[in-house]
Amino acid sequence: MTKVTKSGPPARKATKRAIRDPAKDVAPEMPVDDSAAQARLRRAQEIVNGFDLPARTKLFVVEYTKDMNATQAAIRAGYAHKAAQEQSSRLLSNAMVKQAVDAVMNDRIEQGIFDGDMVISRWVEISQANPNSLTQYRRVNCRYCWGEGHRYQFTPAEMEDAKQALADSNAKRVLDELPELMWDDKGGLGFVGNRDPHPECPECWGEGVGRPFFTDTRKLGRESLPLYAGVKQTKDGLEIQMHNQSDALDKLARHFGLYKDKLADAVEKSYTREALEERFAGAMQRAQERQRQVDEERGTVVNG
Repeated sequence: MTKVTKSGPPARKATKRAIRDPAKDVAPEMPVDDSAAQARLRRAQEIVNGFDLPARTKLFVVEYTKDMNATQAAIRAGYAHKAAQEQSSRLLSNAMVKQAVDAVMNDRIEQGIFDGDMVISRWVEISQANPNSLTQYRRVNCRYCWGEGHRYQFTPAEMEDAKQALADSNAKRVLDELPELMWDDKGGLGFVGNRDPHPECPECWGEGVGRPFFTDTRKLGRESLPLYAGVKQTKDGLEIQMHNQSDALDKLARHFGLYKDKLADAVEKSYTREALEERFAGAMQRAQERQRQVDEERGTVVNG
């Protein structure tokens, strides 16, 4: 008697479901030496490992605290180059990640081992960031701006709801032996909420409607990311928090001695306001040049 076997792929062996081991979620060890930089690295790893974060996220925090360059930190942590900027923005919006970063930075402040060039570079980035790329107050068209004859303009869903409401009303009117109401298209379809106001709109006088706008913080670029300090829930709604640009400029001015030494010298030599502004602009240019040198050394130069 011949034994018949079924053809097909071999049966899979039962496997036990993997159990997450928290001990494995630690920032990977780096090659170390006795230099001050490696000492800071080891200290950062110790602090970050105290947070309940995935291993790669911990590595991102350690890398980020090296030079505060989020995109490059994401790349060094193993994220794909194409997604590094988006991933870094997403990570920095995470409350626990921010706490881990703050813990490392606060420890360095307490230990007095903050990198001076990094601090100055950070001040320059904050002072030059564009607040308008992070949050805006926009004036957009009102409902009557672009409607036919400057009458109320519908979106497709609104028109469908309005027609249904009219049908329901007419059904009731028929039962009450009242004449049916006719449909009115008013200003027609096509309302787009972010369109510019019509300069001759008789309803808003061309001024439109004011609305706040917040950029998707997952997609912040270098122009605005240094300014971003998180989102806060208030009784009036969400609030985008930003680092203080005036404070950053004040710190730069103090660093370059523009308040006492330069001001006293300017008064003594009867410098004009234009001369003072020229001196400040020169100091800022030197800071920017130093920032470019730091970027080149770290391989983080951004074209444009």
